[in-house]
Amino acid sequence: MNQPTSTINTKLLDSLAQIILSLSQEEYQILIKKIQPSSLTSQQKQQYFISLKQDIAAGIEQLEKGEYTEYDENSLPSLLTSIKARGRQRLEEELSQ
Repeated sequence: MNQPTSTINTKLLDSLAQIILSLSQEEYQILIKKIQPSSLTSQQKQQYFISLKQDIAAGIEQLEKGEYTEYDENSLPSLLTSIKARGRQRLEEELSQ
């Protein structure tokens, strides 16, 4: 890993902030519902957090192994566009069910 963790986290947070700011009001509300486990039972919340911790551990392991892609100011816009398109497609699929 070539960059310090704080630099990677800052870039990631900036990218996520850009994505969130570009969401429509409806998309934002759906995102909030997805990330707030408040409507879950205590057992569901516990499972949610276990799963979240496992996902974070897997991500840390991938970073330590060098299994990641670095983006710069030239490649980041393309990544953001791709993430937005996939997210909107998922939302459309969920709303049509």
